[in-house]
Amino acid sequence: MGLYDVIKNRKTMYSFSPKQVKEETIIDILDSARLAPAAGGVHEYEFVVITEPKKKEEISKICLTPNINSAPFIIVIICNPSKLRTIFDEEDSATFCIENAAIAIENILLFAAEQGLGSAWIATTQQEQMRSLLGIPNNYIIRGVIPIGYPSDAGAGIIQTSLPQLKEITHIESFNNKAV
Repeated sequence: MGLYDVIKNRKTMYSFSPKQVKEETIIDILDSARLAPAAGGVHEYEFVVITEPKKKEEISKICLTPNINSAPFIIVIICNPSKLRTIFDEEDSATFCIENAAIAIENILLFAAEQGLGSAWIATTQQEQMRSLLGIPNNYIIRGVIPIGYPSDAGAGIIQTSLPQLKEITHIESFNNKAV
């Protein structure tokens, strides 16, 4: 499947089959994130991989997202903006911390989809509870929680969204000069 097909067919999923994911696939998913471009070439993000059932259940509760504990593994993406402060000011470091993590997360979502896996990007987390559960230091910010696994047979938890038409969101040369 080509990249465009992967992008078109990727779906957000919150419920997974019990089928396990090979360790080498998990490593490849993480490596795809590591290869993402980053502002200033500084890769300040890190990954916490969770497979332990009780921790996955607690993460599901913290994220207020039922069923994600059914995923064989969850990746928590964290970043340390102080690593960016070696070349950027505080405001830019905070911005680039978000952007760098987002690009890495998109690589994870797309590579997982290319492997036939479902995933979701859960951006709303309760920082303190997650830090406490996973032992994450206070100088790190949690940027995403991504459950990953094979789709459940029933397809439960697959989110379909209505996308705007390209002509509705594309401007040529200036704002409000809409594409035809």
